Parts: sequence; structure tokens; C-alpha cells
Amino acid sequence: MTLHGGPRAAIIGAGLMGRWHADAVRRIGGRVTVIVDPDASAREALGRRYPGARLAADVDADFVARHATAAHVCAPLPTHGPIVAALIDAGVHALVEKPFCETAETAAELTSRANSRGVMVCPVHQFLFQDGVRQLALWLPEMGTVRRFEFSTCSAGAATNDAASLDALIGEILPHPLSLVQLVLRSEVASAIWQIAHPTPGEFRALSTIGGAIVDVAISAHGRPTENTLRVVADGGSASADLFHGFSVRESADVSRRRKIAAPFVSSGKALRSASVNLLRRAVRREPAYPGLRALVVAFYSTIEIGGPWPILSDAIVDVAAARDHLVSRLRESTT
Repeated sequence: MTLHGGPRAAIIGAGLMGRWHADAVRRIGGRVTVIVDPDASAREALGRRYPGARLAADVDADFVARHATAAHVCAPLPTHGPIVAALIDAGVHALVEKPFCETAETAAELTSRANSRGVMVCPVHQFLFQDGVRQLALWLPEMGTVRRFEFSTCSAGAATNDAASLDALIGEILPHPLSLVQLVLRSEVASAIWQIAHPTPGEFRALSTIGGAIVDVAISAHGRPTENTLRVVADGGSASADLFHGFSVRESADVSRRRKIAAPFVSSGKALRSASVNLLRRAVRREPAYPGLRALVVAFYSTIEIGGPWPILSDAIVDVAAARDHLVSRLRESTT
């Protein structure tokens, strides 16, 4: 990055994701210049890692504009709308943790407002920027017609037995599979008709048909071990991505008795090779967690510097938000 010596970032929300955003900024040659969090212990702890940063308890968008190139919004979801609106009005670009905001209506208002003021806003749909997902996307034209899209996660984030919190976790995860559907099927997701299963709090499955493909999204807050996978089945073979680690594996379309016998060994060998190369690559980058986040941060600041389309287009942002609205509404209805 050049940006006059590197990007200057404001981190709004000094919790777990704020720490990882700050690390990504540092890794790409930028500086954390502002840290905002109402929790004094959290902001001071992060401030000790970035001694030159100015610390504040509340968001002052004009103050952020004076001291930062852009803001990373890692605060609780209910605060996203007001914070991002204030940043836009102050001319500050915003990279916003998912979900982007609470409703699709707000997402549409914010993206329109940002476009009209020449400011960029971007949700953190970092799976789209993983090496493995990018590789899978390159394979898609050779794989022919996609027949099945399968996303499955057993979350490590469920540290509670509170029903409302468990179902809120589902709402927080949904932007990931929805953005991946957009990528793989090259289709909008908001207009899809979904069948859902919600047997207990924290357990959710949604089925739909999009672009001729069966779409299956399964989210579990209780299942173990932790898992985060994408599998795409097509006429010309299949491909899977390990979304926790950031690598992918492609399976041949060959059908034979010999192939059937060898399949477990061939698949395991491919997975071992891909995982090993991925581990080495991430070790060299010093990227221990959240693969794809740093690549998204690079794309975000590159767009600020050189212009061009947003890393995630405004129509796609609103489409995911609308699909999430619908699924969260269905989820709530199933509990009443």
C-alpha cells in the first residue's frame, strides 16, 4: 500500500474482531491511529498494542475523519447503522463487520448515501477473499452446471445456552453462506423461496432452489467438532472449500469401478496437499486466523487509493441483507 505512507485506520470496537482488523492494518503497512470503545479496559488494552493511536469512548465521525483514512466498524450490530451513517456524512470510508446492518432497508439507505457522497462502505464477507474460495471460483467454468451448493458450519462461537443469543448467532453467520451463493451461482439471493428447519435454538437449516441448483445452508451452534465448509457439486465434478483454514480441493468427474475404490485415498491425498501448502502460505504471511480478512482489507484500501468498483458491490450488499432479513424473520416465526 502507498496511500501517503500507508492507510490510517480507526478501529471502532476494540473486542476480538477489532483486534484482528487492527492486526490486518498493521500487516499491510498501515497504522492504527484511532481506537474507539466505550469499555475503557478494552480500548486501553488495544491502545497498548498501538501506542500512537488516539483513544476515545464514543464515536466522533469528524474526529475520525481528521485522523484516519477509513474506519473499521467492529462494534455491536445495533450500532452499525448510526455509526456508518455518521462516518459517511463525515466523508469516512467504512469497512463493517458482518452483518452489515440490522435491516436491508438500512443497507439500501447507507449504500445509496455512500455512493452519493463518493464514500465507500464494505461489509466483511471475507470468505469471498480466501485463496481457497478464489480457487474454487476459477474452477467453476470448467465444472459445468452446478447442481448442489452445500454450506455447513458447527460454530465455535456458541458460548451460551441462552435461546435468544443462540438464534442471534445464526443471524450473524447467515451473510457468509448468502454471499457465497451469490459468488458460486452468480445469482441474487433475496428473491429465493426457502424452506427452513429450526428444531431448537441455535440449530438451523435452510433449503432453496436458486438458478437450477439445490442450495442447502446448515448452521449448528451445538454440533462438534467445529466445521465451516462449502461443497459445490456440478456435472463436471465437485469442489469443496475448508472455510476455517482457507483451502479448497477439486474432485474429478470420472466414474469407474477403479475410481470408486480409490476415491477415499485420492481425496485424502488432495486434501493433505492443499492443507499443507495452505498452512505454509499462511505461516509465511503470519496469518494465524480469519483467512480472507487481510485480503479484503487490502482490496478495500486499494480501492480507496486507485478507485474502481467497490470490493463488494452495493447491489450485492443489499441483496444479502434482504435475504438475511427474510431468513431471520422466518427463524423468529418458527419460535412463536
